[in-house]
Formats: sequence, structure tokens, C-alpha cells
Amino acid sequence: MRSRTTPAPPARSRARVPPPKGEEGGSMARIRIVTKDPHVRRAALRALDGGHEVEATVPERLRAAPAAVLAGDPDLIALDVDLLGCLAGELRTAAEADCWLPGDSATAVRTQAPRVLVLLGPGEESRILRAFDEGANDYAFKPLEPEVFRAKVNALLAQRLGLMGTDTITLNPIAISDDGRFLRRGTDEEEIEAQLGRYEVCGVLGRGGYGVVYRARDLALGRDVALKVLPKAMNDNPEAVARFFRESNAIARLDHPNIVKFYEVGSYQDRLYFTMELVEGRTLKDIADREAPLDPWRAARYVAGIAEALAAIDSIGLVHRDVKPENVLVTPRDEVKLIDFGLVRARGAAAITSDDDVLGTPYFMCPEYIRAPGVPDIRYDLYALGVTFFHLLSGEYPFDGKNAAHVMEKHLRVAPPRVSAFQPGIPLLADRIVSRLLVKDPERRIQTPQEVLGLLRPMLD
Repeated sequence: MRSRTTPAPPARSRARVPPPKGEEGGSMARIRIVTKDPHVRRAALRALDGGHEVEATVPERLRAAPAAVLAGDPDLIALDVDLLGCLAGELRTAAEADCWLPGDSATAVRTQAPRVLVLLGPGEESRILRAFDEGANDYAFKPLEPEVFRAKVNALLAQRLGLMGTDTITLNPIAISDDGRFLRRGTDEEEIEAQLGRYEVCGVLGRGGYGVVYRARDLALGRDVALKVLPKAMNDNPEAVARFFRESNAIARLDHPNIVKFYEVGSYQDRLYFTMELVEGRTLKDIADREAPLDPWRAARYVAGIAEALAAIDSIGLVHRDVKPENVLVTPRDEVKLIDFGLVRARGAAAITSDDDVLGTPYFMCPEYIRAPGVPDIRYDLYALGVTFFHLLSGEYPFDGKNAAHVMEKHLRVAPPRVSAFQPGIPLLADRIVSRLLVKDPERRIQTPQEVLGLLRPMLD
């Protein structure tokens, strides 16, 4: 790593020059650190000791020549929060200049405003939301925790450099026959032809970080199933394997019309898998994307079905932790089925690993999970149910932002809007139920799925 403390360069180049290559052949990012605290400068340089070009400078240089900090088009700037205002105008100018520079597919590059990470001292939490409004993309607290700071920097760099053509990691479909050969009859995922033991794989239904779900045919029992397979590369990852079996065990313990049914778990040629009923239909997200705002009584029926599923989950001491329209299937008969138990956890259980604490979808995260993840209960899911109801009724989310960190800060600090402000004329009862589900203090929120069902009853008759 080339790191140094130096005055900021005197001029700014408008054209984005592709970043130099790091020691391992990857892109070396350009990072600037601007802080009045020498201890923070040193801590930041040490935390980023791993292949980037890092410069540290003092606030006086920024105040004297704000444009100089952007010279050379840095990929990321980390600076004290009280310095952000000095740079706001330059960041707006850089954002307006965001464009593709001429060139063929091999040489065209994109100019962008750099990612901005603000550094906050103790007691400065109230400045976070304004920082986002002034151009920040994320924040870190002083004194810096090296691992947290490095993770935030790497996440912002992945966003920035990803826009300039870095590859995205995807899970490749399996295509394993009994003897391990690949069998395919086409390039489209819907045309995969493969076999995993007694299961004939016919296509991809969905994929996530911990597995791919396939449409398959159980040749022994003559029925169609949904087949979830753990990527072979994750077989040696204890957390991934534990999560995989926890999901299959959770579904196996539940027998409810609003929850996808479990069939079996097994292993074939070192590929862990489990099978579930194949539910024909669309996800609630697909419906919302195409049709929201929904008729309030129709939305209430969907929310009631999810609440019924949550009541069953809560009855055996589990928390789903990933309730959202994408994880709800709607059958041709308009019945709902809750799916994807990959984040399920026993009520009151601690996290498996520290990584377990950052999983989920920011639009649906409850404040207590963001503030201090660790010991979940059903009120996690009820908050997410409130966001889902809000979305179905309005086509919007209660909180939106430029990135996940911005959205989560709003969940923590901004009073939730009334859904009626987005969709006037909805029933007052629906408006009140959504508001009670979105209360930030879990002790004042609706406490159980049964209470949700009781409140919804007039809209279900």
C-alpha cells in the first residue's frame, strides 16, 4: 500500500482515469482521509493497509481549496462530519458531471462523484441524517474500530468500482447427473436439464446467498418439488451449513396452510439439499411492482395470511427475520405462502456469528435490530409486516434513501409517515394498523400476530 500524509493535490481532473492495479492484480482504489485528529489519521492508514493508494491530509487544506481534495478523482473520501459542508458544493458538481467517457467497450470509463464516509465523534449521532442529505454515503464512529472501518470502506468501494465494470458474483446453476457430468440442453436457466440423485432438475426458481432453488421432479414419487441446494463451495463453511440445516429444520417443524411444506433433507455427491412443495404462483413483490397500490381489502387479506404464518412460527418459538413481499408466494387461488426461512432464528437466541447480525433487507429492518442486533422476537417480524402492509397500500416504502445505511438511519431516527399521506382515502383502520406496527419502541408496538388478525377482522368479513 502507498500511504502518506500529504497536502491535497492542487487541481482536479475531470476525466476518470482507470485505477492502477493493486498487488494482487485487482483495482487499487484512491482514498483520501481528512481529519483534524492525528490518531484517527494513523488508525485509518493502518486499517487500510492492504493494496490501496491512501492519502491523509489536514482540514486546513480542505477549507482553503475544497476542489483540491477531489483532484485525481478519488474513489472514496473519509472526513470529519463538520468538514462535509465545505465539500458539499464540489460533490454536487461531481455528481452532475457523472457520465460515461467516450470509448469502445474495452476503454469506456465512467466519471462519478467519490463515495463519502463521514467520521463522527461521541455524541454526534444526531448529525447522521443531515450528513446523508449533504452527500455522505455512510459513516463511522471515532475512535475507529479497524475492522468496522475497513468493512465500510470496502463496501463503498465495491459500489463505486462495481459501476465501472467489476464482475458481480453469482451462483452458477448446478447441472449434475448421477455420474457427475453436466447435462444441459440450452443456455437459458429455464432450460437446464440435470439430475441430482432421484431429482430431475428442470429450471431455476430463485437464488440467494446461501443456495439456489430449482424446479425439480421427484422421479421416485412422481411429484414436482422445489429443490434447494447449498453451493458446493459452502460445504466447508460451518455458518453456511448451520444456516442451511436450521432453515430445513424450521420448515419441517411447521405444518400450516400459509407456510410452504417441507418434504425431505439429504445429500448427494457432496451436495446438501432439501425439498419443499412446489407452489405455483407469483411473489407478492411481483404483484406489488405491477399493481400497487392494491385495493385495501385485498392487501388486508394478504397481510392476514402472513400474520397467520407468523402466529404458527411464533407458536414454536421461532422468528422469521426476513418478512417481505419477495418471500411471500401468492397462489392462483389468491392464498399466501411464506417462504425462505434462511434467516430464521430461535426466539431469544444469540447470533451464530458476527456476520449474522448484518443480514436482512434494510427497507424492512426494525429499529431495535439495527440498533443492537442479537436477541430477536416476533416483534421483529411484525415491524416488517407493517412495512409490507404500507408498501401494498401505497406502492412506496415508509423510508427510502440513497443506500442501505441511509434507510436504516431513517428507521432509527425519523418518525414513520402515515400511509394515508401517500394514499388518501384508504380505510382509517388500515392506516391505524400500519402506524401501530411501525412504532419504533417494540414495547409499544403491536405485540402478537393474533393481535394483528383481531384488528384486521373488520376488513376480512
